[in-house]
Amino acid sequence: MPEDDGMISASEMSEFEFCSVSWYLDKEGYPRSGFSSQRMQRGIEMHRRVHTGYSRTGGAMKFLIVIFVLILVFLIYLYLGGTVP
Repeated sequence: MPEDDGMISASEMSEFEFCSVSWYLDKEGYPRSGFSSQRMQRGIEMHRRVHTGYSRTGGAMKFLIVIFVLILVFLIYLYLGGTVP
C-alpha cells in the first residue's frame, strides 16, 4: 500500500462512495478477502496488458500524426499557389 501523503485520489473517492467500510479497512491496511484479492490481481494484470498494447502502438501513432501533418502542410502550400517541382 502506498504511503499516505494526505491526498485522496478520485478512485479512493469512488471506493468510499461505493462502500465506506471497505474503503476504511483498506486504508487501515486490513487484508482483503481471497475473492477480492483475486479480482484485484486480475484487474492489475488487465491494465498492464492494455498499457503494453498502448505502448506498442504509441510509436506508430506518432509516425502517422507526423505524416498527416506533413501532408496537410503540403496541401496548404499547393492551395496557396505553390508549385510542385
